[in-house]
Amino acid sequence: MRGLVLAAGLGTRFKSEKPKVLYPILGKPMVWYAVSALEDAGIKEIALVVSDVSREVMNLLGNNYRYFMQSNPKGGTADAVISALDFWRDYDGYLLVINGDTPAVKASTLKSMVRYLNLVKEYEGVRLSALLLSSFLPDPTGYGRVIKDEKGNVIKVVEEKDASAEEKLVNEINGGVYLFYCPHLLEVIFHIKPSRMTGELYLTEVFHLMYQKGYVVRSFMAEDPSEIMGVNDRWDLAVVENVLRLRILQKWAKEGNTVHQPESVYIEPDVKLEGDVEIEALVSLKGNTVLKRGCKVGKGSVIENSILEENVVVEPYSVIKNSHIKKGAIVGPFAHVRDNSVIGEASHIGNFVEVKKSSIGKEVKAKHLAYIGDAFVGDLTNIGAGVVFANYDGKRKYETYVGKGAFIGSNSLLIAPIKLGDYSYVAGGSVINKNVEEGDLAIGRARMRVIKGKGKEKLLDDQLKER
Repeated sequence: MRGLVLAAGLGTRFKSEKPKVLYPILGKPMVWYAVSALEDAGIKEIALVVSDVSREVMNLLGNNYRYFMQSNPKGGTADAVISALDFWRDYDGYLLVINGDTPAVKASTLKSMVRYLNLVKEYEGVRLSALLLSSFLPDPTGYGRVIKDEKGNVIKVVEEKDASAEEKLVNEINGGVYLFYCPHLLEVIFHIKPSRMTGELYLTEVFHLMYQKGYVVRSFMAEDPSEIMGVNDRWDLAVVENVLRLRILQKWAKEGNTVHQPESVYIEPDVKLEGDVEIEALVSLKGNTVLKRGCKVGKGSVIENSILEENVVVEPYSVIKNSHIKKGAIVGPFAHVRDNSVIGEASHIGNFVEVKKSSIGKEVKAKHLAYIGDAFVGDLTNIGAGVVFANYDGKRKYETYVGKGAFIGSNSLLIAPIKLGDYSYVAGGSVINKNVEEGDLAIGRARMRVIKGKGKEKLLDDQLKER
């Protein structure tokens, strides 16, 4: 079995110079879904038809596939298959052809189609020349109709604009996924005539040519009608993305994770949930994120390319990117952890705290309004409200080292590069620009002056001025 993805189309209805198959769905280019479905169905030899405009597909998907160039992306689907002739013409087997703009097709459906081919051959003694994916819709308006003979074999696929009044009553529609026996496909594909309306060579013409030769063509019902949804414009893109999003949420819920208000939750395909995870409304999980058992993610949080170990709690409206949160830690609410930061076991990064490119030890507390950048913070350290790790002098970034068990009082400023030893103590409101040795107390404040009666005098003067 070989697979061919047609990815050369321009997508003019998107009203953009960007090729349609490169538009993202849940963080992945549309064409990725077609390729992944083929791979998940066990097809190892895969090729893609691209054009000059969609050449970027090759950069996105890499060198694991073969690529063929369609010189005229408006030449039609049959022209695209002909462009990849070297991939299939000498192959005595089946070619699975799928459009790059049909991202909702399931790998399980492709496997079932292949299984059906084998069953027909084994029990009926018939080698099918082609098998097309189809579905029944109550309202088939806008779709190509699958026309059959009295035995249930496919005679042809007719587009709605070309259909007779009787043919328009048929509600079995073409899903745009085909299995072709290559020797029979080669016999007929060069006999396709250009459309009188567009000049394109339509691959669906193959079915009628095969029928005329006496070959057997059948249809196979999709598991879910949503699988046959194509993406022709940006509204279709939005609808299909929602279908795929809900599939992902359903999968994780059935595997033992709780998803509250799933209509508002966004999870991308590469995310992993290891079970007993709880996700509240408006959460977005992106990239290669892993949530291990017992994690809870609060409302409105965004987690991207990050690992959350067991029993991590992310309080509402927090952002975690490219970071590692260890067992039992708490992040948030309204916290921001980014740029390869590590938050240690049972640590608490709290309200409006930002951690950037830093390693935080075990049982560290930074609960309020702090910025920790380019730092190492030892176990059991307490970082008070309003503390700033000043890591940038306008030209370079510098690092701060804080030993274990240290205490940094509220509203202190640590000017890097600097080192605070184990169990050192920084008094609140201090500006620290020199190293503090282990166990020492550092105070860096301007001396306070108290002028008797001056406060009251000033307040009265200000009130007189306002009058």
